[in-house]
Amino acid sequence: MQKTDKLVKIIIGERSNLSYYLAKRFTYSEVFSSSSLSKSLLQLSKFKDKKVDIIFNNFQPSAKLSSYENPSQYIELSISLTVKVLMFLIEDGALINQIIYTSSCSVYGNSIKTNGNDELSPIGIPANLKYLNEQFLREVCKNNNLNLIITRIFNMFGGSDNFSVISKIINCYKNQIPLTVRNNGESIRDFIHIDNVVDVYERLLDGPARKFNIVDVGSGHGKSLADILKYLSDNGYIIVTENSPSSEINFSQANTSNIEEIIDISTFVDIDSFLLDEIK
Repeated sequence: MQKTDKLVKIIIGERSNLSYYLAKRFTYSEVFSSSSLSKSLLQLSKFKDKKVDIIFNNFQPSAKLSSYENPSQYIELSISLTVKVLMFLIEDGALINQIIYTSSCSVYGNSIKTNGNDELSPIGIPANLKYLNEQFLREVCKNNNLNLIITRIFNMFGGSDNFSVISKIINCYKNQIPLTVRNNGESIRDFIHIDNVVDVYERLLDGPARKFNIVDVGSGHGKSLADILKYLSDNGYIIVTENSPSSEINFSQANTSNIEEIIDISTFVDIDSFLLDEIK
């Protein structure tokens, strides 16, 4: 990290696709891994008396939880570490400007409206842990008069992503293997490119503290996987699919009223165009 009196972005979660692209965007930033911080928080001492923003992206892949190899460590790195990092920086004298906690649209469950104030119905352990993290941070920030923004990101794609259904579509087409589709791909999802997520974060952290508490980060447009595959098929790119009936959220779409105050969402990357370009 360069020596500077400028405000530094502390990004927690080194392996995160989002962390990588945020660090590329912000000139003054430093990324820390959850595992290294769990061994020692002293590496954060360099921020004593320094102006900082903090971005928490430190959530663990859900596949690690389903293996049940080390559930206590999963919860430690997903939840406990978040509060430990924040409390260390507070007590060590870092001058905290703003905090962003990267949450997920999964905390809404099947809620039709997503304005941040609805009763939430998280589905599954990862979504419930995300929501619990939100509550911990709310309390700590309230008690210490800190500005917290909770960003609930919808279905992110692009960058070095190898997890989303969008990356799986590309991989299946290029390798000519079947794509497993849940419930005929009828569920509605909101897709947003990682560059646009970074754009939103940049606007949120740029300038004076924002009044927002909870921000949906999505395109504001719902689209089913079936519609996406039909679009590709209509353009000559057929993806072979295998249907898998299973329980899932039926509808998930961002309320963009907050981010539309700071960014023009009409400029966001179109999912259909992106896929067509990638497959070509």
